[in-house]
Amino acid sequence: MVLANCRAQFTATDFDFVARVLSRQGSRISLIELLSDPECRDEMLDNDALTRALLSREGQVQVSQQLYFYILARTVLRRQGIEDRELADYIGALLLKFSKTQQLQSPHEKLPHQFNYIVEMLEALATASAAEAFLIRVHIGNYALFLSGMFHAWVERRQQRGAPDFSFYEDIGRTSFKTAAHHKLAYQLELAQVYHQLADGFRPARLALNELARRVWNPDAEPPVAW
Repeated sequence: MVLANCRAQFTATDFDFVARVLSRQGSRISLIELLSDPECRDEMLDNDALTRALLSREGQVQVSQQLYFYILARTVLRRQGIEDRELADYIGALLLKFSKTQQLQSPHEKLPHQFNYIVEMLEALATASAAEAFLIRVHIGNYALFLSGMFHAWVERRQQRGAPDFSFYEDIGRTSFKTAAHHKLAYQLELAQVYHQLADGFRPARLALNELARRVWNPDAEPPVAW
């Protein structure tokens, strides 16, 4: 499962990085504040100096993937008017998970399913249990957001050959997150609100990832799966 937990996995090296970068900006930053005050830490993480540092070679080698993906996701989401930190945390975790090819193809480590196409996921819903259907629905939403967000040029190229366009990914993503948001497991995992936000704001989230891909990704890259 993708959980909104990037901020819960920051390392001591991450906190040191944040303190050093912000100190260069004239801010009086204490590691004790970063470690003990979550609200103060969240405000510090919104500083644009951190984004600039992470996009430099120096920044990329000094932090965890959790910090890297959270800050960049938070930055591009805010530019689309999405201010919720939990949602940025979730999308940061999504990018981290799908950076591993095998995670992109599997809804959950305990399920045997391996998917390359959304149609295969939809077909699997017909015989899935309630819990399996929830996991597959979430995976469809995540998958649609990741592909249409991080591989904009790839979707456009395939669209010219008759493949689904962005409206397809947006519709299937919204529907999947909306369905998942009402499942009892979404409440148990404290993800119902995140799923609701993605259902209502799938397009702005997708556009945010389009921007992120342009900044940190090869814009002509194809998804790291066999098609």
